[in-house]
Amino acid sequence: MSKNQLPFHVRATDVVHRLTVLGLVGICVVGTGSIAFNIWANSDYAPWNKKKLKFEQEQIREGNNEE
Repeated sequence: MSKNQLPFHVRATDVVHRLTVLGLVGICVVGTGSIAFNIWANSDYAPWNKKKLKFEQEQIREGNNEE
């Protein structure tokens, strides 16, 4: 074993730790992206929501008066 080389179990543990951290960070990034996309997709900014049913203020007032 050379002077600068760590024992195998230390290197193996380091690899496992790095992969675990990388996986957790990846899951967090994907999860955050999914939440952000869903918020955007259900907002008025999404192109497929441009033709959403919208009411005028007068229609809302008429509906409230009928109740």
